[in-house]
Amino acid sequence: MASRLDRLVTILETGSTRLIRETAVNQLADWQKQHPEELFNLLSRVVPYLRHKEWETRTTSSKAIGKIIESAALYDPNAADGTGEKKEEPPSGNGFVKKEEEKDDFLSQEDHFSLETLDISAILRYGRSLLRGGNVDYALAALDPQSRLAHQKKTLPGRLGLLGRVFADEEMPIVNEHALSPSTPLEASAANGFGRHDSITNGSQSQNNEEAGLSTRQLNVLKRKRKREAQKAAQGKSGFGDLSIRRTATAGSEGFADETPLADPDSKKTGKPDYFTLERPEGVDEDTKVVSEFKGPVIPIKSELEADDNLEGAEWPYERLCEFLKVDLFDPQWETRHGAAMGLREIVRVQGGGAGRRRGKARWENDELNRKWLDDLACRLCCVLMLDKFTDYSSDTSVAPIRETVGQTLGSVLRHVPPQSVYAIYRFLYRMVMQDDLHLEQHVWAICHGGMVGLRYVVAVRKDLLLTDSDMIDGVIRSVMKGLGDMDDDVRSVSAATLIPMAKEFVIMRPGALDGLINIVWESLSNLGDDLSASTGKIMDLLATLCSFPEVLEAMKASAAQDEERSFTLLVPRLYPFLRHTITSVRLAVLKALMTFANLGAETSQGWLTGRILRLIFQNILVERDQETLATSMELWSALVRNLGQNPTVLADEFEAHVEAMMQLTLHPIGVSRNPIPMNASLFQKPSGGTYTLPGVTPVGTRRSSPPEGAERPVKRRRKSTKVDDLPPPSQGHDVDGHMMQGDVDLVGMDVLVRSRVSAARAIGLLMSLVPAPMLSVYDASILPGLNSAFASTQLTAAIIIDEYAKNSPAGSPAARFVGPLQAIIEVDRPSHYRDLVSFVQRVRSQSQQLINLFRDHGKVSQNKLPTLAVVVQGEAEAGPTAFAIANAEKVVGDDYERLKKAMAPGQRLIAFPQLSEAREVTVTAIEEARAAKESRDARIRAAAACALIAMKVLPKKPSPLIKAIMDSIKTEEYQELQCRSAATIARLVQLFTDSGRRGPADKVVANLVKFSCVEVAETPEFPIHALKTNVILSMQKEEDRVDHADAAKFAREARAARITRRGAKEALEILSQTFGAELLTRVPSLQTFMEEPLSRAFSGSLPAEAKDPESTFGQEIVDAMSVIRTMTPTLHPALYSFVMRQAPLVIKALHSELSVFRYMAAKCLATICSVITVEGMTALVEKVLPSINNPIDLSFRQGAIEVIYHLIAVMGDRILPYVIFLIVPVLGRMSDSDNEIRLIATTSFATLVKLVPLEAGIPDPPGLSEELLKGRDRERTFIAQLLDPKKVEQFNIPVAIKAELRSYQQEGVNWLQFLNKYHLHGILCDDMGLGKTLQTICIVASDHHQRAEDFAKTGAPDVRRLPSLIVCPPTLSGHWQQEIKTYAPFLSVTAYVGPPAERKVLKDQLDKTDIVITSYDVCRNDVDLIEKYNWNYVVLDEGHLIKNPKAKITMAVKRLPSNHRLILTGTPIQNNVLELWSLFDFLMPGFLGAEKVFLDRFAKPIANSRYSKASSKEQEAGALAIEALHKQVLPFLLRRLKEEVLDDLPPKILQNYYCDLSDLQKKLFEDFTKRESKKITEEAGRDDKEAKQHIFQALQYMRKLCNSPALVMKPGHKAYDDTQKFLGKQNTSLEDPAHAPKLTALRDLLVDCGIGVEGQESSDPLYTPIKPHRALVFCQMKEMLDMVQNTVLKGMLPSVSYLRLDGSVEANKRQDIVNKFNSDPSYDVLLLTTSVGGLGLNLTGADTVIFVEHDWNPQKDLQAMDRAHRIGQKKVVNVYRLITRGTLEEKILSLQRFKIDVASTVVNQQNAGLATMDTDQILDLFNLGDSGPNLISDKADAIEGREEDMVDIETGDVRQPGKKAAWLDGLGELWDNSQYEESFDLDGFLKTMG
Repeated sequence: MASRLDRLVTILETGSTRLIRETAVNQLADWQKQHPEELFNLLSRVVPYLRHKEWETRTTSSKAIGKIIESAALYDPNAADGTGEKKEEPPSGNGFVKKEEEKDDFLSQEDHFSLETLDISAILRYGRSLLRGGNVDYALAALDPQSRLAHQKKTLPGRLGLLGRVFADEEMPIVNEHALSPSTPLEASAANGFGRHDSITNGSQSQNNEEAGLSTRQLNVLKRKRKREAQKAAQGKSGFGDLSIRRTATAGSEGFADETPLADPDSKKTGKPDYFTLERPEGVDEDTKVVSEFKGPVIPIKSELEADDNLEGAEWPYERLCEFLKVDLFDPQWETRHGAAMGLREIVRVQGGGAGRRRGKARWENDELNRKWLDDLACRLCCVLMLDKFTDYSSDTSVAPIRETVGQTLGSVLRHVPPQSVYAIYRFLYRMVMQDDLHLEQHVWAICHGGMVGLRYVVAVRKDLLLTDSDMIDGVIRSVMKGLGDMDDDVRSVSAATLIPMAKEFVIMRPGALDGLINIVWESLSNLGDDLSASTGKIMDLLATLCSFPEVLEAMKASAAQDEERSFTLLVPRLYPFLRHTITSVRLAVLKALMTFANLGAETSQGWLTGRILRLIFQNILVERDQETLATSMELWSALVRNLGQNPTVLADEFEAHVEAMMQLTLHPIGVSRNPIPMNASLFQKPSGGTYTLPGVTPVGTRRSSPPEGAERPVKRRRKSTKVDDLPPPSQGHDVDGHMMQGDVDLVGMDVLVRSRVSAARAIGLLMSLVPAPMLSVYDASILPGLNSAFASTQLTAAIIIDEYAKNSPAGSPAARFVGPLQAIIEVDRPSHYRDLVSFVQRVRSQSQQLINLFRDHGKVSQNKLPTLAVVVQGEAEAGPTAFAIANAEKVVGDDYERLKKAMAPGQRLIAFPQLSEAREVTVTAIEEARAAKESRDARIRAAAACALIAMKVLPKKPSPLIKAIMDSIKTEEYQELQCRSAATIARLVQLFTDSGRRGPADKVVANLVKFSCVEVAETPEFPIHALKTNVILSMQKEEDRVDHADAAKFAREARAARITRRGAKEALEILSQTFGAELLTRVPSLQTFMEEPLSRAFSGSLPAEAKDPESTFGQEIVDAMSVIRTMTPTLHPALYSFVMRQAPLVIKALHSELSVFRYMAAKCLATICSVITVEGMTALVEKVLPSINNPIDLSFRQGAIEVIYHLIAVMGDRILPYVIFLIVPVLGRMSDSDNEIRLIATTSFATLVKLVPLEAGIPDPPGLSEELLKGRDRERTFIAQLLDPKKVEQFNIPVAIKAELRSYQQEGVNWLQFLNKYHLHGILCDDMGLGKTLQTICIVASDHHQRAEDFAKTGAPDVRRLPSLIVCPPTLSGHWQQEIKTYAPFLSVTAYVGPPAERKVLKDQLDKTDIVITSYDVCRNDVDLIEKYNWNYVVLDEGHLIKNPKAKITMAVKRLPSNHRLILTGTPIQNNVLELWSLFDFLMPGFLGAEKVFLDRFAKPIANSRYSKASSKEQEAGALAIEALHKQVLPFLLRRLKEEVLDDLPPKILQNYYCDLSDLQKKLFEDFTKRESKKITEEAGRDDKEAKQHIFQALQYMRKLCNSPALVMKPGHKAYDDTQKFLGKQNTSLEDPAHAPKLTALRDLLVDCGIGVEGQESSDPLYTPIKPHRALVFCQMKEMLDMVQNTVLKGMLPSVSYLRLDGSVEANKRQDIVNKFNSDPSYDVLLLTTSVGGLGLNLTGADTVIFVEHDWNPQKDLQAMDRAHRIGQKKVVNVYRLITRGTLEEKILSLQRFKIDVASTVVNQQNAGLATMDTDQILDLFNLGDSGPNLISDKADAIEGREEDMVDIETGDVRQPGKKAAWLDGLGELWDNSQYEESFDLDGFLKTMG
C-alpha cells in the first residue's frame, strides 16, 4: 500500500510540472521538520533518484535532499565543548577489534587525498577517462552494497592512475563470498569507472576515447543486455530491501547507527542504475519484514564496513551517504556521476561544516579533521574535472554537465574551507589551465576547460579572498587570458564567464592589465570560426560588461591613439557578423554591446557609425522573429539614427546608397498560407559589404534547401583576421532567417510577418523625419507607387510609413504631398482584387470548375450547355478584363446552377443531387473566404491611410469615412499589432476633435467605442435574454448551462469576432484614459454620462418599470454602464477614483436588484473596483454588502452578496488575503442556504478561501479599516481557527450528568460537535470503530436538549421549544442505542420506533412526546411520510455510509427530514469511491460539494482516472490535485481519529494472511468452468447491458463459492454433477468431504492452534471444561458457508467446541442478547457471524481472534468486522486471520481492497483530526496502483485479457469497453530540453543558494 510518503517521493519522478515537483520537495522538507527522527528514512527514499536517468528527476531529488538536510539540525560535536564520552561506538564483536585499530592508521594515510601531494601528471597520464557510459560489471553487481563499496575504494587509486602505471581490473579480482557465479570483473565500472572498461568486454577503452564508437543501436542492444544480466546478478542481493530491514534493527541507537541504513539506499547505487532500481525490491517480501529477521547479519556486516565508520562516520551523520557518493563520482555512467555530484553539493552546502568532526575531540582537532575531509573531497572533485570527458553537444551551446556540476560542488566545499585550502585548490586548478608543468604531449582542452570551470566557482564563491591575495588575482587573470585565446570554444566561453563576476574588481585593482585583456577579447571575437560558436554570447557579455566601465573606454581610446588597428572604427565592425547569429542570446548580446558603443558620445563612436551599420540593423529589423531581439534592434536603430541625425545631411548621405534596397524590402508583399512571396535575397547586404548572390528565386517547393537568406548569411563566416573585410569564402551554414526571407506564412506565422513589416515601417518613418526635406524624393519614389501597388500588404506598409513619418515630423512639415493619395484610398472604391490574394480566387475557380464538371459527369448535361470559365484569374500578372473573377463564380452557384439543374433528366437529378448540393456548398464557402480575405485587406489599408491622415492632423469636413475606416479596424482587425495602432489613432482623433471644439464627432466615436467594449457576451450579458430571470445566479449558469449551439462553428466565429472587437475598443478607451489622465471626464464628458446616467436613473429610487422591460433598451444601458466602469477602472487616473467610488453605492444597489442580470454585472463590476481601489472598495464591500448576505427575507440580497464574493476571489487572487477572514464566515453561513444556487456558489467560494486561511495570519492589517471591523475580524479569526483545527475548539462543559468518564479525545469530539452546533454547521464524526461515537453523540444531543429547555424556560421563544431528536441506525443497532442511552443518559426518554407495522402503528402519534426516537433505515424509508411531519432537533445517521448511494430510496428518504442539526456517524465515510462522500454531504449541506454532475467532473472522474495503473502522469497529477482540493473542502466538517493515535491503552491488532491451496477437485472444476465460460464472458465484457453484467457477476460469485468448497456449487442439476460424482466415487469420497475444501481444514487447524477444540485431560466430567486461552469470531459472507462451517468443522471435526451463531435469521431485537451472552460467558469459544450482520456497530470485545473465511469486495466491511473485537474494552492483542485460497479470485479481491482503502484514507485521513498541518501537508497525495491489478478470473483463465479493474469499472459496476487507451504512448521518454542546463548552471542562482 503506497503511503503518502511513498507518493510524495514518487512525485519527484512523476510530477508533470515543475510546480508539482517543487511542492513535493517542500512537503518532504516539512515532513522532516515535523519528524526529525525520520531523516535517514527520508533520505534513503530520495537518494536512489540521484541515479535516475531523467535529468529533471535527478535535479529534483538533489533539491529535495538539500531541503531535507536544511530542515535537520547542524552537526557540531563541540557545541557543548569537551564532553569526552565515546559511548557511541557500536558494540563490535571481538573479532573485529584488531581490525579497527589497523584501519585507523590506514585511514589517516591512505584514505584521504591531500591537495599538496596529489600527483596531477600521474592522474592525467594513467587515470581512466570518464566518458558518457561504461560497461556494467556483473560480478560487482552481485556483491552486496558493503563489499561493493569496499572493493571500489580499494581500486580507486589504481583507476585514478596514482599507482604510476596503467591499472587493469584483473589486478584486484572481485571476491564474492556468496559464490554467485563469478561474472566479468566489472568492479571498477560500477564504482567510478574510469575506464573500467578497457580490460573488460569489448576492450572499450580505446573507443571510449572517441565517445564509444558503437552505433546507437548497438549501444541500446548492449544496454538492454547489461540491464538483464545486472538484474539477474543482483537478484538475491537487492540492497534496497535490506535497507529498510536493517533500519528496523538499528533505528534506536544514536549517531551512526542511524545512518547505517543510509548506506544502503545508495548502496545499491554504487552499482549501476540497473540493479538499483526504483521499484521496490522483488526479493524482499514486504509483508515479512519482521524485525527479528535481520538481527543476525546486521552486526557483522556493520562492523566490517563500519569499522572505519566507527572512527569517523560514527560522528558526522552523513558520512556513510558521502562515502557512497564519493565513489559514485567516478562511475562510468555520466548520469550517476551527475547525481553524485549534485547530492554531495547539497550535503556539503548545508552540513559541510560538520564533515569529519568527531565527538570527544577538541575544537582545534575537529577543525583539522574537517579541513582534511573537505580537502579530500576537493581532491576527488578536481580529479573528476581532469578525467571527465563527457560533453553534450545537443544544443546551441555545448555543455559539460559533469564538469559544471562538479564545479558547483567545489563551490560548496570552498564555502567551508580555510584560506590555505582555498589557495591550494586554486593552485591545482591553475595548473590544469596552464598545463605548463604537466609534461603533456599536447595541450588538452578538456582538462583546461575543467580547470576553468573550477576557477569560475573559486572566483564566484570566494571573491573575499581573491581581493586580498594579489597572487591569486593575477593567476586568475592569466588563466582567463590564456583561456580566451584557447583554440577550444568551450574553454573560451567558460573563461569569459569566469571574469564577468569579478569584472569590477579587475578593472579597479589591475588597471595595467586592461589593455592586454581588451585586445584578447577583440581578438577572440575575430577568431570565432563558425556560427555555432557557443562562446560568442559569453564573450559579447564580457565585452559589454567591460565597456560599461569608463576606465576601460579610456584604455581603449588610449590604445586607439597609438595604433590605428585598435580604433573603434575597425574594432566595432568585428561585431557585425554576429548580428544574425543562429543563437538568439548571441544576437541579443551583440545588440546590447553595440548599444553601449552607440551611447559613448560623438567623437569616439564616429568612425564606425556609417550607412553600413544602419543597413545591417535595418536588415535585422526585417528578419528578426524574436520579440525581445526585435525591440532591442528598434532601440538601437533609434539611437544610431538620432546620433547620426544630429547632422541631417550626413545621415541622408550615409543612407542614400541603401534607400532603394531597404524600401524595396520593406514594401515587399506578404503572401498567404501555402503561397509565400519570397524576398529578393540579393538586396540583403553581408556584414563584409558584399550582397548575397541570388541562386534564382527558389521555387517554393525546395524552400528548405538553398535559402537565399539574407540576413542570415552573415552569421556564418566569422573567421576574420584583424582586417574586417577579407572573409573566407562563404560556407553554407545554418540558416536562421530562411523562413522569414521566404515569407513562409505557415512556418513563421502571419502575425510575425506583420510585426516585422510594421517595425520596418516605423524605422523608415523615423529616418525620413530626420532627413532634410529636399533629400526625401528617393524615399517618395518607392512610397507613392507603393500606395497604388497591386499587393494589399505593400499598400498597407506604405501607409504605415507615412503615418510614422508624420508622427515623428515636427508640426507643419511637408508631408502634405501624401494627403491626396491617402484620401483617395479612403473615399474611392478599393480595387476588385489584390495580387497577394490570387490563391483565394484560384481556389474559387477550381471549385466552380469541379461543380460544372459534376453536372457533366453525374448530371449528364451536354457540354454545350455548360458555362466556360476563363483560365487566367484576376490578380495574376497577365490577367486582362475578361479574367475569371469572383462574380463569375457567383453566377455559377446561382443562375447557372439552377438552370443546369432544370436541364437534367429527373432520374439523373435524383442521383446526382446530393453530390451537387455538397459541391455547391464547398464553392459558396470558398467564395465567402475569398470575400472575407479581400474585405479584411480593404479595411486594413483604409485604416492605415486614415491613421496617416490623422497623424498629419488632416481632418476633412466630413469626417465620417475617416472615422468609419478606423472604427472598422478596431472592430475586426485580428492582428493586435495593427489593431493597437488604430486604437491609438482613435484616441488621438478624439483628442483632435475636442481640441478643435468639435464635440459631435468626438461623442459619436466614444459612443461607438463604449458599444464595442460591451459586445462580448461572456463579459457583458445581453439584457433581453436574461431580463426575466430573477432568482437565479447567472455566474452559476455560465458554468453549467453551456447549451450546445445549433451551429457551433458559427457561434465560435461570432464569439471570436466579439472578442476582437472588445479587445480593440478596450485598448482605445485605455489609451484615451492615459492620454487625458485626470482630465478624462471633463474632456470627454460623454464617457462620464455612459457610466453614470443609466445607474443614477435606475437605482436612485426604486427600479423604474422600463428597466425590467426586455423590449426597452434601458436595461441594456444599465448593464453596459457597469461594464464600462469595469473596463475603465483599471486604467483611470487615481484622481478619478473618487468618481468611481461615487458610483459604488449605485452598483451596490444594482447588486441587490431583483433582476439576476443586474446582480451579475454589478458583482463583476464591484469585484474590479475592489481590486483596483482596494481600501475604499473593500471597506464599502465589508460595510455595505456583507451584512446583507444574511438577509433571511430577500433572496436577491443574499444572491448578490455571494455572487460578488465569488467574482472578487476570481479577480483579486492572492491580493484578497488580508480580507479573507471577513469573507469566509459569511460564505460559510450561506453553505447551508435554502437556495440551491447560493449553496453551490458559496461552497465553491469557500473551497478557495479556506485554502488561503493558513496564509492569512501573518499579513499586516490593511489600511483604512475601522475599529469595529478589526474587532469583528478577530472574532472571526478564532472561529476559523476552531473550524480548521478541532484541538483549538473551546472546552465545552457538558451541562448534564452523563454517567461516564469521557476520555480526553472523546471530550475533544464533544467540543467539536458543540462547535458545529453553535455555528449551525453539520458534520461527520468518523472516528475509528470502537472509539465511542455513540457516547459522544449522546453527550451533545443531551446537552442541546438541556440547553433548549433552559432557554425556553427563560424566553419562551418558539425557536427553542422542545423538539425530539431522531437517531436512524441499522436494525441490529437499535437495541444497542437504547441500552447506551439508558446507561449514560437515563434522564432522556427514548422511543424505539422499530418492529413490524402493527407495533409501530401504536407509537406513530407519540413520536414528539419523547426526547429521542430511534428508528432503523428500513422503517425510515417506509414511514418517511409520517416521520417528516415532525420537526427534529438532531437527525443522527448512525453507520451513515448506508446512504452512500444518492439514488437509493433510503437516501432520498432521510434527505427529506427537517432538522436543526444533522450529524453522520460512520467509521468509513468512503467505502468504494469518493462519490459516496458527495452523497453524505448532500444530506448534511446540500450543494456543498456542487451538483452531482459537477462533483463527478471535478473530483470523482480525475480521481478514478488516476487510479488505473496505466494512468499517465498528467492523469495521476489531476487525480492528486482533485483529491487535495476535495480534502481541503471537506476537512473542516469531518473529525476522524484512529485508534492507534488516541487509545494508548488499546492493545495492537495483528493482521495475517493464511494461505491454502486448491484441492484437486477444485482445480478440475476451475478449469472446466474457465473453458466453458471464458469465451462467453469475453464477449459479454464488451456489452453494456444489464444481463451481461449480471452474468459476469454470477460468474464471479460462482468462483467465490468454489474457492470455499465444491459442495457449494456442485448441486444436483449442475452440468458436471454426474461426472463429478463418478470422479469422487473412484476415490471413495463425497462432495462434503473436507479434503476437497482446504479452507475448512485450514479453519480447523487455525482454531486448534488457538487452543480451541483441544481437549485437556480426557475427562468426562461435564463440570470440568477448561476455559480456553483464546476466543474467536468467525466471519463468512454467505449463510450457506456459515452452515458448512457450523456442520463440518464445529460439529464434525471439533465437537467439543461451544459456539453461538449470529446471522440474518436472528431477529434484530434478539441480536444484542446474543452479543451480551458471548461477551459475558467465556465458555463459548466461537461466535459465527456473517459480515453483513456482525460487521456493524456491535461490541464483541469478548473475542481476541478474528477469522475471515471469506472476504468482502468492500474492504471497509471487513475492517469494520475486525474491529468488533478490537475496540475499547479489549484487553488482549487481537489477531486477525484471513483465509485465502492462493492463485484465485480471492487474492484479487484483496488487492482491490488495498486500492479502496487507499482512496478512503487519502481523502479522509487523520488530518481531519487536526488541521495544523493542513496547508502543505497533503497537497499531492497521488494514487498509484501497481500494474498488478486483479485479473478477472483465476490466473489460468488466459482467455480474458486485462485486469478486473479494466473490465468492470468498480465505481459504477459498468463493464468497460476494451481498448480504451494506448498506454504505450506514455512510455516515450521526454526529449531533452536545453533550458534545463541554463537553469542548473546559472551562476547567480547557484550563489543565491550558497547565501
